[in-house]
Amino acid sequence: MAISCGGKETIPETDPEPTTVAVTGVKVTRADLELRVGEGFHLGARVSPKDATNPRVTWSSDNEAVATVGKETGQVKAVSAGSAVITVTTVDGGFTDSCPVTVTGTTPTPDPPEPEPTPTDPGAPAAFGAVPTAGQLAWQRRELLMFYHYGQATFSGWDGENPSCNGKPWSESLLLQNYKPGTIDADQWVKTARDNGFGEVIITAKHHDGFCIWDNPESTTDVAHAACTNHTDVVQALRDACNKYGVALGIYLSPWDRMIEVSGKGTAEYEEMYKNALRDLMTRYAPVVEMWFDGNHAGNFDWTSVNQVVFDVNPDCVIFSNGGPGCRWVGNEAGVAGETDWATLDIAGRGLTPSNLPGNYESYLGSGDKGAASWCPAESDFSIQQIGDPNGWFYGANDNRKTAKQLMDLYYKSVGRNSVFLMNVPPSDQGVIDAREVKVIEEFTKMREAVFATNLAAGATATATSVRGDNPDKYGPARMLDADYDTYFATDDGVKTVDIEFTLAGEQTFNRVVLQEYIPLGQRVERFEVQVHSDGGWKAWGSGAKTTIGHKRILLGSTVKADAVRISIQSSLACPVLNGFGLYLDTVSGL
Repeated sequence: MAISCGGKETIPETDPEPTTVAVTGVKVTRADLELRVGEGFHLGARVSPKDATNPRVTWSSDNEAVATVGKETGQVKAVSAGSAVITVTTVDGGFTDSCPVTVTGTTPTPDPPEPEPTPTDPGAPAAFGAVPTAGQLAWQRRELLMFYHYGQATFSGWDGENPSCNGKPWSESLLLQNYKPGTIDADQWVKTARDNGFGEVIITAKHHDGFCIWDNPESTTDVAHAACTNHTDVVQALRDACNKYGVALGIYLSPWDRMIEVSGKGTAEYEEMYKNALRDLMTRYAPVVEMWFDGNHAGNFDWTSVNQVVFDVNPDCVIFSNGGPGCRWVGNEAGVAGETDWATLDIAGRGLTPSNLPGNYESYLGSGDKGAASWCPAESDFSIQQIGDPNGWFYGANDNRKTAKQLMDLYYKSVGRNSVFLMNVPPSDQGVIDAREVKVIEEFTKMREAVFATNLAAGATATATSVRGDNPDKYGPARMLDADYDTYFATDDGVKTVDIEFTLAGEQTFNRVVLQEYIPLGQRVERFEVQVHSDGGWKAWGSGAKTTIGHKRILLGSTVKADAVRISIQSSLACPVLNGFGLYLDTVSGL
């Protein structure tokens, strides 16, 4: 450093830079070596020149079954009869020389190894609280769902939420006149979904206007009416396409019906009609994996008996409504779940039905209720087009379209927050998904695949401060890295805090962390933190401690280079049970 004296600066003298002397060669001190089994010999090496700056060497054997050698010491040990070559290599310059070794004699029979102690297995953790049904688990694991709003509103632009249709009072004849498709390419709808990773599609069999796109035994306002120009059973066409492409089918049947309003029928009579229509859909188009009960003007049905109609035919069907029972509305139409998102909900305590949403519903539907009695996860719905009057959720040729970046943002805020991603992609008045929508969806798929193609945690070594039954083979954190959904890391019962450390296969650069709980045994974790080991020390990553994990949690944070990552579970309702961990680098979304 500079030294100031009397206002002037003096520069201390420095030693001249040392001279570096490079290695030019190396020679083993023995030309060859003969040993008997069990004998040893210390080989030496001469490095040229004698005053080389870095004279270090390393040793290796080309046949360790015959002779081994100490990497740093050159100490040879004869293991079994045969031939081997011992090689010395200079650290500076990589110069080599070798010494052949011949080993004679009889290979001794080794003592049998001491048997490894058999780890105890306390058994799998007991399920904690409410858990998903088989149908709910399959629904959650599909993650990406596609909604099709299609009907007379596709052509008229009026979906039933308005007091009139283009200024005309609602009537059956008006709706039948409005519905005028040419072709309906349900194959293209479902193939678009399948090719982009969407495992389920949902169709509006009847929206609020009362127009039915199947032959409804309880209504004449449907495609089977003689006044309808196209009699295609759209639900059947979709069922056939789903069978063809291996995609699950869900159905939407609006409780609110303008045709019932104008008919003057009472609630009790309409409820029976609604159940009969529902039973027809459940039976004719089975299996139906999800039933959508829109809460808009839902009416005062006996919803327990309505739900039972579904379960009588499709017992594993997931029923969507404001309060489930299969899955719940997320509380907004923006496709965004809460950062804290419990899959459990106090349906009974909050008095929830499709027609009743008391209090600040956006808050509790977005976050769920910790430890509640009902398993009822959130479904995050939104439209790829602008949702606005008059066409609402139906096709609008001039509506704004979301971008791939916006879809990726909603993916992070739905699937990445223990919800599912339900995107409305309304087929056009030409009977196909518009090319503009297809382009955006394909861009979103490429973006998503680019981010999650490579798990940078693959090959990591995993340890934990506590492992269930001290049995790492069965319950150790390495189970979070395998491809089997049904293997998991767990602690002993009563152990609710744990640090899980992943030593990576070299330094990795990432900005996304993915965690998964094994939800067949319930949702447990309520507080955790991610830490990274970088530049020789540990530091928190992300924006501090987080709350829930659930089926999947995707954390976004700054890009960091680290050689180890620690997941610190700070609070859990029961022993933590996790079955997934991943590190990824997003350089494509701009988020």
